[in-house]
Amino acid sequence: MELTQKKGINAFQLKLLALIIMTIDHIHYFGSSLWNVPEILTLIGRIAAPIFVFMLANGFGYTHSRGKYLLRLYIGATLMQLGNIVMNRLFPLQNNVIVMNGIFSTMALIVFYLICIEGLRGAARMRQYGRMALCILGILAPIALSFALLPLLSAAPLAANALMIFVPLPLICEGGPLFVVLGIGFYYCRKSKLATGVFYTLYCIITLLLIGLTPENIQYIFFMWLSLPFILLYNGEKGRSMKYLFYIYYPAHVYILAIAASLLGSALA
Repeated sequence: MELTQKKGINAFQLKLLALIIMTIDHIHYFGSSLWNVPEILTLIGRIAAPIFVFMLANGFGYTHSRGKYLLRLYIGATLMQLGNIVMNRLFPLQNNVIVMNGIFSTMALIVFYLICIEGLRGAARMRQYGRMALCILGILAPIALSFALLPLLSAAPLAANALMIFVPLPLICEGGPLFVVLGIGFYYCRKSKLATGVFYTLYCIITLLLIGLTPENIQYIFFMWLSLPFILLYNGEKGRSMKYLFYIYYPAHVYILAIAASLLGSALA
């Protein structure tokens, strides 16, 4: 008896699509240090991040070890922050372009908050008040540290830099707190395509209202919303295994593009 494949896109195909779109976006970003690159490339790139956040939320629901899931993302985030510092010093870019990619930090925060929220829900059911308090503290601590960062930058810059490297903070992570909210929302809507579609559409509308109804922002959010058709095509199947592909490809392609742009910029100067 032959196994029939579900219609739609499996996890491997969806992640691969997002990787390709992300690469197009980063070609625009690092290419802009040298030339006037067409804006359509970065607009297309807006599709990638919501897909990765959606797949992260689904992965959290399937993983056998949420602690290891968080640890992998945290290690990736820390190494990427250190790598960005090295890259900016050794391979400076023109036109005020810097290497500041850090989606691992955002993903680590999403997983951390989901662990805290799920822990809080479980503790509330069991009336474990001490555990509830610990989970609430976990939710509030990164937010408090984010607000403490600004005065720390002038009073103790070394400590502030260490904080930014080793502690993912919701107010300064890539995508900001809105992306953290997006990941949490995707997780709790993941079992219903209708709920996912309604949530993400409302999320995009609210984000647009928060950042301002300018033509540029409307265009930006529209392309970001275009990730929804691909997300809704997800059929729940894993497909080919690519557990570590994103962890390797993400920093590798960023740094290759940055080095190429830096060397080419020096050659053309």
